[in-house]
Amino acid sequence: MEVSGKKLRNYCKPCEQLKTSTFSDGFCSQCAEEMCQRCFDTHKQFKLNRGHILVQSVEAKSKCKETPTFDNCTKHLNEEIKFFCPEHDQVGCGDCMVISHKTCKVKYILEHIDGYKDSKEFKKLKKDIEKYDGEAKAMLGRIRSNKDHVKDVNKKFAFEVNSFRDELIAHFTKLSDAMLKYGDDIMAADVEKIENLEKQNKGLVDETNDMKETLQSEADQPYKLFLSSLSYRQNLHLVRDQLERIKANNTIETNDFMPDCNLEKLMKTCKQLGVLHKPNESGAGLKEKTVKSNRATPMTKDQCSQTNQVTKDQCSQTNQSFLDRQLVCKNLIIDGDLISCAKTAKGDFGLLIDKQTLSTGDSFEIEIVSIGRNGAIGVVPDDYPNNRLPGLGYDSYGYHSDGKVFEGRKSGEKIGDAWKVGDRIKCTVNL
Repeated sequence: MEVSGKKLRNYCKPCEQLKTSTFSDGFCSQCAEEMCQRCFDTHKQFKLNRGHILVQSVEAKSKCKETPTFDNCTKHLNEEIKFFCPEHDQVGCGDCMVISHKTCKVKYILEHIDGYKDSKEFKKLKKDIEKYDGEAKAMLGRIRSNKDHVKDVNKKFAFEVNSFRDELIAHFTKLSDAMLKYGDDIMAADVEKIENLEKQNKGLVDETNDMKETLQSEADQPYKLFLSSLSYRQNLHLVRDQLERIKANNTIETNDFMPDCNLEKLMKTCKQLGVLHKPNESGAGLKEKTVKSNRATPMTKDQCSQTNQVTKDQCSQTNQSFLDRQLVCKNLIIDGDLISCAKTAKGDFGLLIDKQTLSTGDSFEIEIVSIGRNGAIGVVPDDYPNNRLPGLGYDSYGYHSDGKVFEGRKSGEKIGDAWKVGDRIKCTVNL
């Protein structure tokens, strides 16, 4: 409140912070703060304040705009945030600027707030905020949609797994029912045969009993006893022959169940029900939904000879999938980890197929323990014929025992020496 005829004198703000009362000698227009001359001289010694001016007149002070309330600095107590660094987009008090931004061109905040609301910088900031706000909201919608879609994908995946499992169960149930029916048919045939033999043998027992009773009853009648004896001698020849036939036919067919070699091997080597198929990936292994074994397990000689012998016609077939054929043996002996085969004069051959779908980067290794001829290691498509070496037919690659690599044609490229005992051949797939 002003008193008539007197000037209202203000106090120096820096001195007030030091708990002293000193009248102001002027007004710093840049800092919008009352100061005494001593405080102002000290104030101008700082690099940031050298351009500040102390206004002496009340009129000049009245022209200065109202100073906003400054926020306190969080790092330096009792200091106000009045400056900013355009290079780092950081604000702070004078101490912050001197300590952390002494090489930067620091600006005074109050010199840049006039008209900032209408500046291009502020308008661009608002536009960017609106842009990223819209993008964030759209992304939130997609995230929530995927959140629901995850459940649908898993539901579909579970349905496919369960369907495949049920298909396998139904297929094996059908196979087991057929095998059981085969056993029942054999049993029914044997039962019918034994019942007929039993009936025939019972007739013979009745006939011999009648003979015994007749001879006993005619023991005191020599004439009749003699005639009956002659007749029974002839009949006994027929009884003896019939007993021999019954004895020869009194056998049953004994059958022991032997699991299919391929199925047994598959159960032992299969590590998973299938693979996860990602439509955006092109790996060959990801396209198969059938069960695949990781590696082929060698079989015993008995298993190979009993269940895997095939005819030439079977070996030359091309309409059956290689993955269905799985393992074909012809003049092939598998003993543990050793595989041996020999070509005969009839042109027979040995072939081992590992039921494995390969993708880029997959590899396998084979050790040569003995040398034959016309051997080959390679990869072939699903419908490749059995009687053709890999690399000689379409879409196939083969490394042959003569050291040449064939890529789907009859001419090969020499890349090394012919195979020799002890060689370990490693093949890596680069599709």
